[in-house]
Amino acid sequence: MQNTVLDISEYYGALKLMPKEQARERLSQLLKEFNMEEYFDMKVKNLSKGNRQKIQFIISILHDPEFIILDEPFSGLDPLSVEELEKAILKLKSQGKTIIFSSHIMSHVETLCDDILILNKGNALVYGNLKELSSNYVLSDGSIAQNLNDIFVDKVGGTNEQDEI
Repeated sequence: MQNTVLDISEYYGALKLMPKEQARERLSQLLKEFNMEEYFDMKVKNLSKGNRQKIQFIISILHDPEFIILDEPFSGLDPLSVEELEKAILKLKSQGKTIIFSSHIMSHVETLCDDILILNKGNALVYGNLKELSSNYVLSDGSIAQNLNDIFVDKVGGTNEQDEI
């Protein structure tokens, strides 16, 4: 194994009982969707951080899972890649996939999530439907939250020991 994008895809596909040919075809399809066809035979170690991040996402959905967990999926991505990945996640969401992801970027949470959980030091501070929280949440100063960032800052406060959503 030379640790090319294809090698890694075939390996992770095999872990999900995908035949090599099926993993190869699905990889080709996903690389095309992300305009990354030229990466098919490239060594993963030679990719930029952003491209490695996109390949990790592609590998995570290679077997077409119903349940997807993403940890900071936008880390290291340029604005165009962020938009591309957001569209891909929204597409999966529209297909009925369950997606859990962590992020410190509230605009991504507002774009992608229906329900949220804000944690701080392992403690659940806020949980609920995003639309309901965003329109009805009363901040500690008595004002109504304008967005999720207001709620996050209000609940987590100025501590430097913030956990993820």
